[in-house]
Amino acid sequence: MRSILFLFTTVILSSCWKFKPGSYSSLPSIEIKTVWGSKPIYGIDSAAKRISYTNKPDSVKAPGNIYIKGNYIFQAEIGKGLHVIDNSTPSSAHRIGFITINGCSQISIKGNNLYSNNYDDLVVIDISDLNNLKITGRVKGAFPEGRQNHFYSQPLASGYYECPQYKPDSIIIDWRMDSVKSYCFKN
Repeated sequence: MRSILFLFTTVILSSCWKFKPGSYSSLPSIEIKTVWGSKPIYGIDSAAKRISYTNKPDSVKAPGNIYIKGNYIFQAEIGKGLHVIDNSTPSSAHRIGFITINGCSQISIKGNNLYSNNYDDLVVIDISDLNNLKITGRVKGAFPEGRQNHFYSQPLASGYYECPQYKPDSIIIDWRMDSVKSYCFKN
C-alpha cells in the first residue's frame, strides 16, 4: 500500500516540474540521407484484388503449397497467385498458365472450388473452366492481418527501404529499386 501511495505521489508531483532546455542530455542525432533502396509499389485496392487467369506460365520465385485436382497441379506463388501445371503425363508435367491472386499465401481445393486469401479477403473461385474463372464467394476482411502483414509488406531483399504508408484504399503489391530516405532498414 505504501509503495502505491509513493508512486501516486511521485507521478502527481512530477507533473509540476519544468525541464529547462540543456538540463538533460540529448540523444545523438541520426543523419538521414538519400540512399539506394527498395520503394513500395502500391495498387488500388479493387485492382490489386482482381483475379485473372493467363495461359502464359510464369517462373517460380517464392513457391508455396501444392494441390492436385484431376490432371492439374496448382502451386501457390506466395504473394502473387497460382502456377497451373498440366500433369496429364506425370513424367512430362509442365506449367501451362498462371492464376493471379495477389496477396495469396495459402490455397485449398474442394470439388471445383479453390479457396485462397486475397490479402485480407477469403475468396472462393470456381476452377472448373480455367479460361473462365468465376469468383463464387468473397468474405471481406476475413484475415484482417493480411492487409498490412503480407508477403510484400516489406521488401524481399535486405537493405534500406522506403517506410510503407498504409492507406485504406491501396495495398503494396511489389517493390522496386530507387533512391529512398534512410529511415527504414531490413537485415
